Amino acid sequence: MGRVAEGWKTFVELANSIEEAKKLMQGWDKVIQFVVDGEDTPEFYIEIKGGQATFNVGKHEKPNFTMKGGEEIMWKLLTREEDATRAFMAKKYTIEGSLADAMKFGKIGQEVGKKAPKFE
Repeated sequence: MGRVAEGWKTFVELANSIEEAKKLMQGWDKVIQFVVDGEDTPEFYIEIKGGQATFNVGKHEKPNFTMKGGEEIMWKLLTREEDATRAFMAKKYTIEGSLADAMKFGKIGQEVGKKAPKFE
């Protein structure tokens, strides 16, 4: 598995252990698909259901939104080297589907980022 997929898998584990992230995930059953160009694992998704997140390799039939981008930008989003909103506005990656859901997912990411160690 590539570093981006491994990193998001770790993100899921952290989200499930951080109280503030778990509160945001409660009652928010969504699927976030990732498509990463240049990655060993180019397609994976995070499913949030019942206040818990799971990491899955492959393509989901009906994601709520899909994040698409190259391996480098997707890594920088995960490591918070790039601001997700600025990078999106600069067209460094794309979102297909619900932007409102993408923004909520970003809030979960912010909570994880407050408590989580930096990714290497």
